Amino acid sequence: MVQALRPAFTFLFVLFIIWLILPDSEYPSHSIALSELISSRLSHYRESLDVLNATRWGDFYPLEPDGKEDGDGSAPRYVNLTGFREEDRFSWQHLGSFRERGLQLSHHAMPAVGGEQLWDVAQGEPVWANASGVLLGQWVRRQEAAPRAYDYYNLSQSVPSMHWIGDKTEWARNMTGATGRIQVRLEGNKTVAGYEQLPGTSGPLSGGLIRNVKAAVTFGDTEGSGLNWEMHLFGLHWPRQGVIMMTTTSEKFDGIFGLPHLTPGPDYFQSSQRFLNQTLAHTIAAKEKNIYSDQSIPWNSDLENPLHTRNPSPRCEFVMYVQIHPPSRQSLGLGPTAPNGENVADVLRAIESELESPLGAPINRVPKLQMSAVMYSPDCSLFLETKGPPGFPPSEADHLVGVKAEVQLSRINQWLLAYAVLMFGQVALLKGQMEETYTPSTLGRVSFWTVGTMLLVDGMAFSAAATWVATAQHTFLPTLTFMLASFISMTMGGSLLAKIHEVQTPQPRARREGAQGAARPNSGSASSTSSAPLTPNRTGTGPILPGPVTAGRGAGAPAAAGQGAASNAADGAAAARQPAQPAQPLTFQSIVGRFILVSICLSFAGISSMTWYTAARSWFLNACAFAYLSMWAPQIYRNVIRNCRRALKWQFVIGESVLRLLPLSYFWLKPDNFLFARTEPRAFAVLCLWVWLQIFVLATQDAVGPRFGIPKGWTPDAWDYHPVLREDNVEAGGLPIGLGADDSPPRDRRRSSEDRDKVRPGGGSTRAIDCAICREVLEVPIIKAGEEDLSVTGVFARRMYMVTPCRHIFHTPCLENWMKFRLQCPICREDLPPT
Repeated sequence: MVQALRPAFTFLFVLFIIWLILPDSEYPSHSIALSELISSRLSHYRESLDVLNATRWGDFYPLEPDGKEDGDGSAPRYVNLTGFREEDRFSWQHLGSFRERGLQLSHHAMPAVGGEQLWDVAQGEPVWANASGVLLGQWVRRQEAAPRAYDYYNLSQSVPSMHWIGDKTEWARNMTGATGRIQVRLEGNKTVAGYEQLPGTSGPLSGGLIRNVKAAVTFGDTEGSGLNWEMHLFGLHWPRQGVIMMTTTSEKFDGIFGLPHLTPGPDYFQSSQRFLNQTLAHTIAAKEKNIYSDQSIPWNSDLENPLHTRNPSPRCEFVMYVQIHPPSRQSLGLGPTAPNGENVADVLRAIESELESPLGAPINRVPKLQMSAVMYSPDCSLFLETKGPPGFPPSEADHLVGVKAEVQLSRINQWLLAYAVLMFGQVALLKGQMEETYTPSTLGRVSFWTVGTMLLVDGMAFSAAATWVATAQHTFLPTLTFMLASFISMTMGGSLLAKIHEVQTPQPRARREGAQGAARPNSGSASSTSSAPLTPNRTGTGPILPGPVTAGRGAGAPAAAGQGAASNAADGAAAARQPAQPAQPLTFQSIVGRFILVSICLSFAGISSMTWYTAARSWFLNACAFAYLSMWAPQIYRNVIRNCRRALKWQFVIGESVLRLLPLSYFWLKPDNFLFARTEPRAFAVLCLWVWLQIFVLATQDAVGPRFGIPKGWTPDAWDYHPVLREDNVEAGGLPIGLGADDSPPRDRRRSSEDRDKVRPGGGSTRAIDCAICREVLEVPIIKAGEEDLSVTGVFARRMYMVTPCRHIFHTPCLENWMKFRLQCPICREDLPPT
């Protein structure tokens, strides 16, 4: 059944790969269908822009929190913009609290000097002129606003041209917890426009400069829904004052067109109104010109739906007030005795100029980027604020802290280069291991899945680098270097894995039976002429060594006559019936295809985990890291099955463990990593403990044997090259050749009986023999009859010699080096079982 469905699976897999490779279409079939909808939306934007240009400061003055008129007796005023009308029923009664809290954050960031608030007259401390950067912090929920439900609004009446889906369910971006994480990726336009300020009596003043800005904000509702909400906000930045105001825009909220009415004062209003009149008109004209080729929504806040649709899904809208904090003199490398603030402004301008257009000018340090913000949702009635002073101590939280975009880009380049260096280190270790593992004997020791796990991760790294390098701009060269390093590591690992698969794959049935038939005529004579010592007995009551037949071929001592007759009868019955054909082993190409499929599935799961609950995403990533770092577990298992003490070089084992833990340590331990991923020190400690536990098991297998502490019935029979040599049944010839009582001493090295049979301090004796490979003396410990040697010294002493099934003994390093090339006894040419 599986064989019949394999072509269908292969065809579907090829179609899936083609679908991934082909670029996304430009939706040509939807161009004509959506043109009417896009035209109506652009017409609405034109009307909204006309409304903005026709209004003045104070035209939008909604109800107070108690629902009454303002103090001077004037009635509430609204403007004809979607979301800013009275019939839309947004909770604008908290707009005054939003403005007031924003001014408080600005005054706290730039305290008064001599009792005079210089920020109000645009003469405060200098701040970053370009606020592009990445920041991370925590948000807390304030209690000024009362939460609202979806049934408070009538979207069909507010926006009758849209058919809303999901408006009766919980809206997206609705933060229900009391606190959470917030990440802001801010990008400012390089073009700065100047304007004339209003008189000082119309404060607060905005500073005479303005520019466009946009941000991708991610809210993590850790104590509420557990979800992460990401949105795009567009707005304006006043560089002199360090004030940024942004808002979302959607079908039910003309946020960008009503943004000037949400600013702190008339000077901010008139500057933003004039600036938006130019920029918004230019964007609308460009969209009207490319109505068929560009169908994306301008100022879209929904990242999942970039195109216009007739069936939008409602989401909570947000307005954001951000105040950039001035860097301290210490962070700029200036002493406290600097004359005035102009020196700080010069230093900031020099740093920003060098970061934007590097000329090689010396920069002592680049201070961190710090901001404070307040967020207000007029439809969901949410009032959020970044956590920090003065409401919270700086040791607990300090609002939004991050780095400028150029510094962030430099960190990414440095990390890519560092990862590339680690990859080249892995290549060097792999090269050294391949020089050690190149014969069938050594290739048979290495676990296929240990090398396969490393190859899978290196292949995923290469795929990610190859995907990113096509669109990389500022990170092109580091990404290319990383891609080259991962490609070399992947190809070298793949070649080693192919050789391991070739050696460890079972031979075809016909070839195996042919080899056995050719050897069968000689088997009888060999068994009839050979002696048959039995397997060593730990209790000391039986013979010491087995016969000269290797355990690897499955042969044993000559059977009794009754057993032979029963075996012949069983063979005749087996030959009478047709044997079942065993399943053919997988080819290496099919295994590589499965590796590719698994890597694609893991990549998609990792990308989609960004939208999961925080706990689920953490468990998934930790589980993947645990499975990845379990790469030595298959090698431990293979050592036990094959009774092999050590298959890999210790330099390779320890080096690979360290090099593959370092990239994880960056994301699991460093809070300001370039992905701003949540750190998990405890999980990383568990991962490190698991890796070193595997290394400890490998070291234990090398020292005391791979099957130490494992019940004998759990493992298949295998030859023990380091048996305990006892004096029991010496007359039966149980000791290796040359160590028996009747064996004559070597001709080339005569010694007395005292030299050949020395008494060991721990009991027993030590006998000497010449190693046939190196021709050096080999001292072998012999245990007296009726005694046991359970000491650690005895365990390590047995590691110094190796006894073959044909009863020859050699130095361990000598025979191990010999067996790398030939699995035959150097003396009698008897086949040896692999280790």
